[in-house]
Amino acid sequence: MVADTCYGLNVSTQHALRQQFWERLPQLRPVPDTLRRPLADRWLEAAQMEHASIASFGRFALQLLKLGAPAELVQSAHEAALDEIEHARICFALASAYAGQAYGPGGLDGISGEFPSDFRTVLCANVEEGCVGETLAALEAAEAAKRATDPAVRAALEAIALDEERHAQLAWSFWGWALRTAPELSAPSGAAFERAVTGARAAHRDELIDGELEEHGRLADGTRNALIARHIDEVIGPAKARLFEATEGHRP
Repeated sequence: MVADTCYGLNVSTQHALRQQFWERLPQLRPVPDTLRRPLADRWLEAAQMEHASIASFGRFALQLLKLGAPAELVQSAHEAALDEIEHARICFALASAYAGQAYGPGGLDGISGEFPSDFRTVLCANVEEGCVGETLAALEAAEAAKRATDPAVRAALEAIALDEERHAQLAWSFWGWALRTAPELSAPSGAAFERAVTGARAAHRDELIDGELEEHGRLADGTRNALIARHIDEVIGPAKARLFEATEGHRP
């Protein structure tokens, strides 16, 4: 039932995650000393990205209000910002546990009271960061959860994957609403999509020859590259085609 769930997790699972990642550092399986620093660095990088996403969704909520978007989209943007707070907390906790020292957020650079609010700019950023970026982030987290052998890490990634999937759905919903509202934006938003998938296909660093870090929730670069290529072809590309087909009658 809806009353028994929140953000895709049942209440008991949420409580367990709160205890595991909020009240103390998670208890992790032993790892070789040679892996502790690389794991801490990878989780710290993830934490900093999640921390920055809090501001991104806060800004997006204001942009939606400026554009007169439906209330449910504005609400989803605010909920996504709250999700990102939890993601950052989880990732900082994992980085701290692997490093053996406490990490946490500091001041966030680049925040100001001014941000673009014209429809075209907001939509194109949403397509690149949300429809492509958040969709791939959700799929990556889900794949990392499958490969993780540490129960605490797997539970964290499963929770993050569910949230990221919902964030991606918000982005696609906004794109659909935008094309129905301003059909002249189909061409620039389509071009933004192509830029995003081209950038995502570009190979990432491949410093990890094997997948030994994958047991701890960090995908090897070769795995991630293959995942991105497959899901652009099987998930993201078809989703864009369906969206454009559904809004075709609104285009000029």
